[in-house]
Amino acid sequence: MFDYFKYLLSPALLGLHVWGLWQGGPMTWLGLVALLAILCVDMLLPLDFSERDLRAAWLYDVQVTATVVAGFVQIGLFAWWVGQGHFDTPLSLAGAFAGTALYGFVVAAPAVHELMHRKTPVMHLLGRIGLWLIYDPWREITHVVTHHLKVATPDDPDTARRGEAVYPYLVRSFVGQFQDAVALEREMWTKRGRAWWHPMNHWVGSLAGLAAYTAALVWLGGWSGAAWAIASSLVGPRLMLEFFNYVNHYGLVTDTPGQFQRRHTWNHLTPFVRILALEITNHAGHHEDPYKPFYRLTPDRDGPRQPHFLLCILAALLPPLWFALIKPRLRDWDERHATPRERELARQANRAAGWEDWLVSARPSGAA
Repeated sequence: MFDYFKYLLSPALLGLHVWGLWQGGPMTWLGLVALLAILCVDMLLPLDFSERDLRAAWLYDVQVTATVVAGFVQIGLFAWWVGQGHFDTPLSLAGAFAGTALYGFVVAAPAVHELMHRKTPVMHLLGRIGLWLIYDPWREITHVVTHHLKVATPDDPDTARRGEAVYPYLVRSFVGQFQDAVALEREMWTKRGRAWWHPMNHWVGSLAGLAAYTAALVWLGGWSGAAWAIASSLVGPRLMLEFFNYVNHYGLVTDTPGQFQRRHTWNHLTPFVRILALEITNHAGHHEDPYKPFYRLTPDRDGPRQPHFLLCILAALLPPLWFALIKPRLRDWDERHATPRERELARQANRAAGWEDWLVSARPSGAA
C-alpha cells in the first residue's frame, strides 16, 4: 500500500515551497533546497525496478489531478505575492522565482504531461489546460504527433544529434516545434474546409485559453506579478522540458522510423526521480505505449541508461563535460543495443559530429 503514498511527495514538496514563499525572506529558498537535497540523496540510492501496486489505481489518478491543480495554485500565489511586494529583497525574490520555476518543471510538468496523454475526456482536458503552466498550449500537437512518431530520427525536433551542444539544440528544437505545430494545424483546418481563424480550430481555442490565463495572472498580481509568473513558466517548465528531451534522446538512431523499440531512448530509474517525474524517466515504457498510465509502466532492466538525471542536466550546461559523459554510453549503445543498420547510422552520425569512429573494429553482430 505504500506505493499509493509515494507520489504524494511531489505535492508535499510543493506545499513546503509555497509555505516558504508565504514566510518570505530567506525562507523562499526552502523548497528549492529541499528538492535539490532529495535529488542529491537519490544519486546514492540503487536503481528501482519495482512495479506499482494496482489494486486501487484510481488513487494515483486523484493524486496526479490534484498535482496539476496545485501547480496553478503555486503560480497564482507567486504572481499575487509579487504584485503585493511580498518579496521585499532581491534575494527573497530570486529564491521565490528559482523555486517556482524548478517546481513548475519537476512537479507540475510531469503531471500535465501525464494527463495530456490520457484518453479519459475530463483528464485529457485538464492536461490541455495544464499546458498553460508551461505557457505553450500547442505543445500537445508536436509532442504527441511528431515526437512520439519520429523519435530517434532527424525529423524529430526533440531528438538531439551527436555532437550537438544543448544551446544550438534549444534553438533548433524551438523553431522545429513551431514549424511542425503550424504545419499540422494548417493540415487539420484545410482537411475540414475551415478558415485559419475558425473558432473550432485547436490553435484558436488554445490562444484564447492562454489569453484568459494571462489575464487572470494580471488580475492576481498586476503586470509585475504576471510578468514574473510567466517568466518562471518559460525559464522553468518550458525551457527545462527541452533539457529533458535533449538528455533523454541524445544521439540515438533508429532503423525502424515510426516503430519505437525499447532501445531507442535512455532511462533514469533511481527511486526519487521515478516518483517526482511520475515515471516519465521510465522512458522506454512510456514511448512503447504513450497512453499507458504512469503507474502501469514496467521499468526496462536491460535498456540503455544514463548517469543520474540531475548530473546529466548539469553536465549538459557545459558541452565538453556532457560529451565526455555521453560518448562512452553511446559507444556502449552502438555495440550492445544497435542493429547492424543502426550501427551504420551511428557511424555516419559520428562522422558528421567530427567524433572518432569507435565502431571501426566492432563485431558485426545483431542487436543485443
